[in-house]
Amino acid sequence: MGWIEQIANGINKTFNAIRPAFPVIPAILLVCEAKHRPGLSAIALTSAIIQRLPEVGIETGVNCDGSPNKINGFVRVMVEEIVKHIKNYGYVRVSTAPGEMNLQVTGVVTPTGEVVGTAINMQPIVTDGISG
Repeated sequence: MGWIEQIANGINKTFNAIRPAFPVIPAILLVCEAKHRPGLSAIALTSAIIQRLPEVGIETGVNCDGSPNKINGFVRVMVEEIVKHIKNYGYVRVSTAPGEMNLQVTGVVTPTGEVVGTAINMQPIVTDGISG
């Protein structure tokens, strides 16, 4: 093993010790959950936070002297920046173990009739991407 491999292995060991891989999630759960998640929305998150501010005694309406309430603007700017950073700099790694993806295709019409096919992943699949 060359010195470059030793350095690379050392770096990988350090990262694995700091942030271990997420446990394996079955592929079917990933597909099902993706349909139900709308994604990050700065507007929806800002609205939810502003609606809950009165629970902790923070007024969200116009100030007593009639001036605009700057808390709402502060929350909006803060949430927009947080969502922007999550979308631009968030890192996602999804892995699927061998045999986790079972695919079945039916109903494909050919000149000789209907075709039924099955497939399974033989190798682990690791996909890197960004969130959002």
